[in-house]
Amino acid sequence: MIKMLVFDVDGTLYDLNRHEIPRSCQEAIAKAKRSGLIFVIATGRTHYGLGAALNALEPDYILAVNGAVVADGQGGKILAHHDLSLAQVERVNAFCRSHQAGLAWKFLDHCYIYQYPEKIDWLQPQKESDIGPEPFIDCPAQDRHQTALPQSASVHADPEKVEEVFHDDPELAFLRYSADGYDVVARGMNKAVGLQELIDQLGIARGEVAAFGDNYNDVEMLKLAGTAVAMGNAVDEVKALADYVTTASDQDGIAHALAHLGCI
Repeated sequence: MIKMLVFDVDGTLYDLNRHEIPRSCQEAIAKAKRSGLIFVIATGRTHYGLGAALNALEPDYILAVNGAVVADGQGGKILAHHDLSLAQVERVNAFCRSHQAGLAWKFLDHCYIYQYPEKIDWLQPQKESDIGPEPFIDCPAQDRHQTALPQSASVHADPEKVEEVFHDDPELAFLRYSADGYDVVARGMNKAVGLQELIDQLGIARGEVAAFGDNYNDVEMLKLAGTAVAMGNAVDEVKALADYVTTASDQDGIAHALAHLGCI
């Protein structure tokens, strides 16, 4: 019996074609929540940077920055977090300074922009979206990590240089999300790590979890869940491991899937 529903954001809950959460998705999740199912968002975004539309869905829990932070969706309480070490942060800082890379660090309180904000392709669009500018702090002094440690970075750098320096790095993983954009996390960190911590804390079995995704950074989470659902717009690798492939996010995919699973 399914007790928990875990959703990726972009391309899953959020329709990237129309830049919205489809009404059918909103209504289906509201019905599932009324039935007592636990609603979890799993995203590369920070828990404080989801935006008004996602917050309006009222998630029970958030697996943020690709699983490195587990937060209560309503109170904002941090239930678990995995910090990078000071040495790891300094390595990334040194690389970015040497290669004039765009660099933003994601901490538990805010996202601190260290250098070249114009190179960070998602930054201005997010500031102008329903997320707004509040989560982002300009930090040209590059010193926030001296008083607290971050969980993730966004780096925009020449892919050849990234490959040259960090290929098969034993400590850091550069997860590519655009032509020259990378999420930087500790090696082995992914959404499944945060999901496992959450279900352990809540006493829920893997078989009682249904996870929904569309892209490569959802693979580990989908493998962990008892039921894996791929969106119709998902990459082939995600579709291949899914128990059920629904329609695309802009074709009522979430509503169809929840009906198919008997959740609504």
